[in-house]
Amino acid sequence: MTLDPGNSPVPKATDSAGFALDWSTPEHALPLIITGMAFVIWLCAFRFRKAWAAIVGINTAAVAAYTAWSARNGHWLPEKANDLAGEVDGLFNMVMVLITVFFILTQCVLIYAMLQKSPEGGRAKPVHGNHTLELVWTLIPGALLVYIAIAQLPTWAKMKGQNAGALLPSGYEVASDPADLLVTVTGKQWEWRMRYADPSGNKPEDPIQWASTPATADVHVVNELHAWKGAKVRLMLRTTDVIHSFFLPQFRFKQDMLPGKTIPALLHTDKTNINPDGTERSWEIACAELCGGNHYRMRGRVVIHPDRESFMTWLNERKSGQSARKEPLASADKPPANPMAGKQE
Repeated sequence: MTLDPGNSPVPKATDSAGFALDWSTPEHALPLIITGMAFVIWLCAFRFRKAWAAIVGINTAAVAAYTAWSARNGHWLPEKANDLAGEVDGLFNMVMVLITVFFILTQCVLIYAMLQKSPEGGRAKPVHGNHTLELVWTLIPGALLVYIAIAQLPTWAKMKGQNAGALLPSGYEVASDPADLLVTVTGKQWEWRMRYADPSGNKPEDPIQWASTPATADVHVVNELHAWKGAKVRLMLRTTDVIHSFFLPQFRFKQDMLPGKTIPALLHTDKTNINPDGTERSWEIACAELCGGNHYRMRGRVVIHPDRESFMTWLNERKSGQSARKEPLASADKPPANPMAGKQE
């Protein structure tokens, strides 16, 4: 299997080519042109007071236009790996629309104020405010925040896999767990350690307890999360030191990992990142919480196999390699059959 950056490349921190800009493309040339225009107007503002209003107006229009253009041309969000990602994108876009509306509104008010005549004497007069206006601009954002909080609850319940049919997520219940694969993810400065329960064997009776007590048949992997297309993966998220945040951009999945807690989550894998020619599109695991000096090193990869058979082939290969490494260690630690052997009377 070879690695192909595909639609979601993960740039290397030491790769200088990742910072090269191609000014022949609009997404690179447009910000430079807008910045140049704003700089010229900024220079003019030293002689013409109302040029400041033009700066704010151009900035507002440029931000709104460039954001809309980026979203329309696929530069806004990474590839979607499941239906839940679409729901998260819908919530994200809803919040962005609301923010954009109020951003443009407040900038229009600012531009209007800047275009007004200077007050008499050159100094503004203080006012005591308008209680009605203050009440309106407090209640409207408050109502919108309540709506956003309610609208995201069903998606959050699906992400946690906890009573997803209800409005509010409930506690984790082993009996109703729909997972096909059980994986413990442990964050550690600065790596991800995955432990897989063999899906062909018996499912642990208490996954929460299993997450903190490894079984002999478990398969251990570092910085790689594997599953197969169509699988429901129960993640048990833990950390051994500080707070980490397990982030899968293509799945729109992000969950903080808290010391002393095991946090269950459910990952839907409705799409594979293995191309028909056997190459792999790069799907990253990132830590979205600043966790120390080497935080940037906490990166891994997600591999969603096309089917369960190819996943089991990979898992069995890892399991065989793991057993092969254990045998020499077991032989070295094994005491001699006769402790008195070799001793003379």
